[in-house]
Amino acid sequence: MSTLQDQRILITGANGGIGKATSELLLRDGVGHLLMAGRRAERVEAARAELMSSTGAEGARISAHAGFDMLDPDAIRAAVDGLPDKQIDTVFLQAGGWVVAPDYPKHDWRGQQYERTSFQNALGGHAVIAALEARGLLRPGARIVVMGGEGARGVPGMIAPAAFADAAALKRYLQGDTAGYPAYQPVNALGTSKFINALWAQKLAGLGTYEVVWFTPGFTGGTAGTQGLPGWKEFVFQRIAFPVFVMLGQAQWPDTAARKTADAVSGRIGRNGDLLGAPQGKAIGPITDQKPMQPQFSDASFQDAVWEIAVEVGGPVAAHSLHALDGSIMYRCSDSAGAVRGEQQTDCVADLAEIIAHAPVRATP
Repeated sequence: MSTLQDQRILITGANGGIGKATSELLLRDGVGHLLMAGRRAERVEAARAELMSSTGAEGARISAHAGFDMLDPDAIRAAVDGLPDKQIDTVFLQAGGWVVAPDYPKHDWRGQQYERTSFQNALGGHAVIAALEARGLLRPGARIVVMGGEGARGVPGMIAPAAFADAAALKRYLQGDTAGYPAYQPVNALGTSKFINALWAQKLAGLGTYEVVWFTPGFTGGTAGTQGLPGWKEFVFQRIAFPVFVMLGQAQWPDTAARKTADAVSGRIGRNGDLLGAPQGKAIGPITDQKPMQPQFSDASFQDAVWEIAVEVGGPVAAHSLHALDGSIMYRCSDSAGAVRGEQQTDCVADLAEIIAHAPVRATP
């Protein structure tokens, strides 16, 4: 991997919480160019201005990009279409969060319902990668860091572990069929969404196209995660509960968490296929392999179920492609559901063989 000073890094949800704190540290560490991606233009621009002031970073090293709404793949594609024609070395899929609601919230996308928390924490991230890949903006072998959470495998007394009998049940849940599940708790739904994005990360890592790391720095207070709570509850969390958790060593502030995430984003922590977080049964602690804590992380049928729906929502990812000698993409076809990308919409394998035989190209898996 190139040095941090040579890299272009895109962070979703970069205008607040851990995303913003991580952005600041990467700028201080000397990142070549930081693309701050967020949903609302005014908030991303304000965060950019603040970081330029606090770090002394020149404007050429940091840019703001709006329209990255994790609930709207069309908006994401439009936002990606507005990015500069320069390849990106690393993507940190950080945007998301929980949804405060009286019952399991649903999200309608093109006539199909989905479980909302999982959509914005897993399927939206897939849409970002699909859009970047479709434009050829991801460097071959690019690093993709997925924001995880200890709730993916459960934390005793805090977050119930995800519980699906089989891949079909998982798929029904993702598609909004939550009948028969325990009463809705935002923190449990958030943990389940992190379980789902861990499965997505494992599937993408296994395809070998990118270096994919799922990473959680541990329970973090003081972020925007309490937005949506009634005012008094948010006050209690932010001003009383979180400080007590930090004092007791059960949580950390965003600047502490951001040091860990910045190290993961820059490649100091984690290799392809890693799922990293706190020790078993803990919400914070030394970085530990999460796979032994939840056997279903490695279940191919679960990974495939998530992947199928992610492709349905956001489009194919991890295409096989041919590049001209100057690196430009000449032809790409997807591995997903027989879908084909590129100018030639015909049988991929036959066309690749024909192109290799008659053109000076290099193949990339």
